[in-house]
Amino acid sequence: MKKRLLVLSLSVVAGSAHSNQVTNYEQAGNLAATNPLACVSATSVGPKSSAADIAAGARECADQSNYNQAAELIMVASAYAHFDTQRVVDNTSHGALTALFGKEFGSLPETEKHAVFSSIESLDKNPTRKGELCSFLVSAQPPSYFPGYMIAHGMGVSGEPLMQNFDADDAWARSMSFIKCVL
Repeated sequence: MKKRLLVLSLSVVAGSAHSNQVTNYEQAGNLAATNPLACVSATSVGPKSSAADIAAGARECADQSNYNQAAELIMVASAYAHFDTQRVVDNTSHGALTALFGKEFGSLPETEKHAVFSSIESLDKNPTRKGELCSFLVSAQPPSYFPGYMIAHGMGVSGEPLMQNFDADDAWARSMSFIKCVL
């Protein structure tokens, strides 16, 4: 009898799951690039460009088959997004980095995705090229934009969205460690 109830219950649940429509709610500004970059040199990125802005530039590089430049911009965007996870209060928003790259690169054809990933691996294995980019980033000013793209990605918290008494220099140093730029 218990076995029949279990099977019946599972059938009802499975049947109702197919008849219900799933609605995706998305807050305005979620992962939005406010000033999207073009395919630019990673060493030209300044502290006012957000991770979303930089990721848009990386996607443009990929669209132009400039995969090495895309990889460098992805590295910079990763550092900026990691910095933002340290200053944004809402922990549910911290998945924005993964979601941002999924949004920008998810629709690329598989061959282009493979080319981007190969370029990222190549950058990571090239100490001269990565060292030049790390030197730039380590000496750069920490991001100074408001991380609206990340805040909008989270479930929301009441009160101030940014950490109080935030140490930007320490967070930037941690971001350098995150992308393995410790000189």
